[in-house]
Amino acid sequence: MDCSQHYKMLKDMEKDPKNLAKYQKMYKYAYLLSDGVFKIVFTEEKSHSLLISLLNAMLDLHGGDAIGEISLEMQEFPGIFNKKNCIVDIIGTTNAGEKVLVEIQQQKDKFFKDRVEYYVSRVIENQVHKSEKFELPHIYFLGLLDFELFPEEEHEYIHHVDEMCHGKKFFPKIQKVFVEIEKFFKLEKLGFTKDDESDAAQWLRAIRVVIKEDPAPEKIMQNETFRWLLESVKLINFAEELFNCEVKKMTDVMAERENTFAEGKEVGRAEGASAERTKADQEKRQMAKSLKEQNVDVSIIAKSTGFSEEEIRSL
Repeated sequence: MDCSQHYKMLKDMEKDPKNLAKYQKMYKYAYLLSDGVFKIVFTEEKSHSLLISLLNAMLDLHGGDAIGEISLEMQEFPGIFNKKNCIVDIIGTTNAGEKVLVEIQQQKDKFFKDRVEYYVSRVIENQVHKSEKFELPHIYFLGLLDFELFPEEEHEYIHHVDEMCHGKKFFPKIQKVFVEIEKFFKLEKLGFTKDDESDAAQWLRAIRVVIKEDPAPEKIMQNETFRWLLESVKLINFAEELFNCEVKKMTDVMAERENTFAEGKEVGRAEGASAERTKADQEKRQMAKSLKEQNVDVSIIAKSTGFSEEEIRSL
């Protein structure tokens, strides 16, 4: 099930929650990149083996750098005073004491990059306490995207984003990795990734089976991790209550967007009216100035334009 099919299911469930049964007959897998499904698949397993495998693949961690264990934490950093809350999809600490943030983004958002920086900064803020020295742990941010964030890089689907200075990483303790999932699917279809045998590519091929409802290649089915992924994400596994929560969230988001749009139209109308008034005032002033230069009596100009005689003399 892909994003559009998922939203169609939610809309049908908004009309009648029992419509879930219809979709369970139509689709084998749930939409893996929905917040609820992703969190259940990758956080409720006791050993977190799926999450660890995904992180090591996407962050390109191997050998002694690879994550061996991870303990998950509260997802929310409450706002202080008038600051916004920070709610990350998944946040955890590895066996090496490193912080890992995972954020799923289904649709393009003008301020997505801003939100990433805010999330990372809030995690940083919580690392150093009074009387401690300013020593941060290694912090990884992994963004799994169902849209293209880097359209100018046509043949790259994984992007490591770092602060650079004179060709060197300025602060290598903070690493941001963005994975364009849909772009990988396009590259795979066009044959650009046929020789890509990386762990990340194998993971994305398994995710493609889930999202596109494609037959699973033999290589995927031979991998115990991917067999467990495919079993875990079957649509029949998920209760009606999960999607009811997503229906409510979808309704709230749509209402918020409609209110924002309505407010934007009102602001636009007000700004347009203000601009028209400013233009008319400038034209009247120009006319008054022209009449004054032609030695027309000031009292006559005042009656014609509505300006005071003092204003006209100052032009």
